Amino acid sequence: MSIKMTRYVRIISAVIGANAVAQQQLTGRRFTTDPRVPVGQIISVRPGGADDYFGSDSPEAAFARQYFSYVSPAPASQAPELQFAAYPDVARPGRVYGYRISASLADFQAVTAGAMNIKVGEFSYALTGVNLSTATSLTNVAQLVTAAIATAATAQTGTAATVTYDALAGSFTVESAATGPGAVVVSPATGSDIGAMLALQGAQAISSPGSAALTPLEAFRAAENVTDSFGSASFGAEVDLEDAIPLAEYVSGENVKYQMYWSVDSVTADAWNAAMIGTASNGLILNGAAGEFKEALPMAVMAATDYDRTNATINYMFRQSGVTLTADVSDDQMADFYDARRVNYYGQTASAGQRISFFQRGYLMGGATAPLDMSVHANEQWLKAYMTAQLMSLLLTTNRIPANNDGRGMVMAIIQGGVNKALNNGTILIGKTLTELQKVAVGQLTNDPLAWHDVQDNGYWVNVQIEQATGESGVTEYTAKYTLVYSKGDMVRKVDGSHNLV
Repeated sequence: MSIKMTRYVRIISAVIGANAVAQQQLTGRRFTTDPRVPVGQIISVRPGGADDYFGSDSPEAAFARQYFSYVSPAPASQAPELQFAAYPDVARPGRVYGYRISASLADFQAVTAGAMNIKVGEFSYALTGVNLSTATSLTNVAQLVTAAIATAATAQTGTAATVTYDALAGSFTVESAATGPGAVVVSPATGSDIGAMLALQGAQAISSPGSAALTPLEAFRAAENVTDSFGSASFGAEVDLEDAIPLAEYVSGENVKYQMYWSVDSVTADAWNAAMIGTASNGLILNGAAGEFKEALPMAVMAATDYDRTNATINYMFRQSGVTLTADVSDDQMADFYDARRVNYYGQTASAGQRISFFQRGYLMGGATAPLDMSVHANEQWLKAYMTAQLMSLLLTTNRIPANNDGRGMVMAIIQGGVNKALNNGTILIGKTLTELQKVAVGQLTNDPLAWHDVQDNGYWVNVQIEQATGESGVTEYTAKYTLVYSKGDMVRKVDGSHNLV
């Protein structure tokens, strides 16, 4: 055995300059009461995936079809995924959803001494000697297994569980008799394993632990704790206004991180407007037709926007769904009513006998300092997420950021990279005329009376300063503070013409 070469020459290899921090994606997130979405998990689907997971007749699948139907104008793009998160509006029992069985009724009838290991909450049952030979149907198989579980539960004074068969899905489900926290677990057994025959084991089975009822805010926070990589959210179940307000205020407090969409109708529009008019990052969407989810459209627009492309930013107004949707507003009186209340809707106009329906008007709630345009808001969501990921990667992948001009230059380089991407994709506009008030505001913010020229002519003004401060620990720390002023991507919503004939 020879002496190792590293005794004389030792070379260490590593990748440098890699992005060490994932960037928040602007995917849509739908909250559902369907227990097949467990609390504490996010179910992500691609086109067609919701039909497979929830069933084609489910409202979740209908929402997903409307969401994925949207394709943006050039550059053409589509939402890559849709997330589903749990909203247990009532207490849930623990469940296990099986997948499509391969066993036939005859296979079950051949079982005369079956075994099954099942845990219901804190109680574990080892079923043995289960006789299914008298089963007359797959539904009867479920009844016989339920009876065996009940016998074991009675013997231990424990919690029972019910097994049911879904003929449409071709699968079995087992559900705890008790609601609230606690899981149902079916584990392998020796001999004729009934749990395996029922397809209640393995990765394809869906384990949905029980849960107490959660408020919309609690459900949102629980899903956010799993991952905050989404851009917009909505609820599939009806949410009362008093329950919605705490979540709306929470989303507003996250400061342009998410957009929250709430469904309203002609009866509730006034009350929701009055309660949320000053709450930023929340949008009201009119839904007047059963089975149609107009909030799916702005969610899809955001998710489909590919900010790596040139001129990718898009006006949320004038967008059309890829499926036929009922126009909820079809005359000026109705349009004036909802516009005044800042309620977005799918409206219809006509030209030369052609009826044209599209999303209107793409506005959010909030005050004068909040981004009220859905597009501008989404663009800033992307820019903040990009800057956050890049700056955190800088902190993690470099030895240090020195507290001098060199460190200032390092931070400035990262910010400039984000600005360049924003100029390319349309988040930052060059040449947009500033009002006198905007010029004054830029001057006060930057302490530079000429900075507005940079914003108007170049689209932005940026500065980085290294500052020191002593915290509660008594240790002096240095912070790189940057200020970015940019011309937001406002968009035209109306054309007024003047034809003068001589």
